[in-house]
Amino acid sequence: MLVYSHSRLETFENCPLQYWYKYIDKRKPARGKSIEAYLGSCVHETLEKLYTDLRFEKILTEDDLIAYYNRVWEIHWDDDIHIVKEYARENFQKMGERFVREYYRRHSPFKKGKVLGLETKKVIKLDKEGNIGFHVRIDRLMDMGDGLYEVHDYKTSSTMPAQEELDADRQLAIYSLWVREQFKDVRDVRLVWHFLAFDKEIESFRTLKELESLRQKVQEDIRALEAAKEFPSRVSRLCDWCVYQPVCPEWKHAFDLEKKKENEYLDDPGLKLVDEYVRIKGDLDRHNKEARAVLGKLKEALITFSEKKQVKVISGTKNQIRISRQESYKFPQKNTEEREKLMETLKKMGRFEEVADLDVTALIRILNSGEWQEEELAGLLKFVEKKEESYKLTVSQKK
Repeated sequence: MLVYSHSRLETFENCPLQYWYKYIDKRKPARGKSIEAYLGSCVHETLEKLYTDLRFEKILTEDDLIAYYNRVWEIHWDDDIHIVKEYARENFQKMGERFVREYYRRHSPFKKGKVLGLETKKVIKLDKEGNIGFHVRIDRLMDMGDGLYEVHDYKTSSTMPAQEELDADRQLAIYSLWVREQFKDVRDVRLVWHFLAFDKEIESFRTLKELESLRQKVQEDIRALEAAKEFPSRVSRLCDWCVYQPVCPEWKHAFDLEKKKENEYLDDPGLKLVDEYVRIKGDLDRHNKEARAVLGKLKEALITFSEKKQVKVISGTKNQIRISRQESYKFPQKNTEEREKLMETLKKMGRFEEVADLDVTALIRILNSGEWQEEELAGLLKFVEKKEESYKLTVSQKK
């Protein structure tokens, strides 16, 4: 049976290459986990301790829980843990203390409902044949009585999503499917996210129709992933927290340079090539900018000369320039009422196919050439929002 998890699917969605490193190549991480991930694991372990003790009729005090959190932090700390943001290890540790304190004060004395599971390790079969499974990793499962169950999830991230994002969340919704299969008295399942950095709770519910639709969607996603042949890298703001960043082709050279001494760094062939390329391209861009400015002035001078001398073709030594005057027209933009009227008018004329499903460039050419009948051109002009004159310069060799 194929058994997937939310984090596995999310990894592929965020970066297929990271997925390949982790789940297919099973490559060892190139560096330790981020301190944000470490903070999350310490807080989760602390809250698991809180509710485990409650199941044994032991209520920890707030200070006892904070002391436990700090012991967990020190015991599991590894110097390989990397910090992306410009803050010290102690700042993150204190953040965790605040998360735990605020959570404790909000929910004490913890008498609502009955704890059914902590950090569950279950699997739900998504298809009838039992070929596709999904890991059920619930931080805390509660029986609130009268057929209401709750799936709780702790979040230590520094961002809080909008309600509509959570209403479309896959993870807890799939978990609620498992809850409905396990308990026959289920009336409803409340999904609860604890955003500890903000001392906020957000809830969501799913209908049976929504859950069945999600069940099918996740199966399709898993089959598509299984059929994937390519695993390209995908650069995003998440890259700095990726444990494979030092070996990723998007970042590897930068990490290699960081390891080199100054004399080796400056002598790196890749670095030299980039610096030279950027220098030459900068020179070329500046030259092109200057050339475009000169051409603009020459164009204006040629137009003035042609009007003053009343000539359309101006001769040079070996080449000549033909100056043609044309009009440019602005038509209504897409998805506007006027655009729809224009399309209907062209269809009534039987001319819609000639402009390739309303190619504005083709319409301008038709107005300039006058190739349609006068009444058709007049009908077209009604939709012109702006009319401008322009000049076209055509260079050719002298005969």
